[in-house]
Amino acid sequence: MADPDDDPVYLDSRREALVILLAWFACLVWTVGFCYLHGYSRHDRVPGEVSALLPPLDRFDRAPDSLTMPLGLGIPDWALWGVVVPWVLCIGFSAWFCFAFMKDDPEAADQGEDEHVVDPAREQ
Repeated sequence: MADPDDDPVYLDSRREALVILLAWFACLVWTVGFCYLHGYSRHDRVPGEVSALLPPLDRFDRAPDSLTMPLGLGIPDWALWGVVVPWVLCIGFSAWFCFAFMKDDPEAADQGEDEHVVDPAREQ
């Protein structure tokens, strides 16, 4: 039995999956961190153990009246920059990566073609 780590199709697919997962994980970390720091004033409910790991949150506290509505979309600025923009960028990156960067493996394409090609000389 061949080792899957030697198969180029396996190595390519593992690398491509890792790139997509890292991109989405980075987007997740940005969203959670940005929304935590720039969202509404909710830092009084943070447990003491978590507060010890973070800088003082007093400078990040925001009253709902201080929030702006950029671009007239009717959503707070922290939701636009913390949720909408990064996830739209991540979807765009994923689409570019899948449609422009990834390519079919030549070995897999050759195997698929051999199964469907009919030699007219053999049919006679």
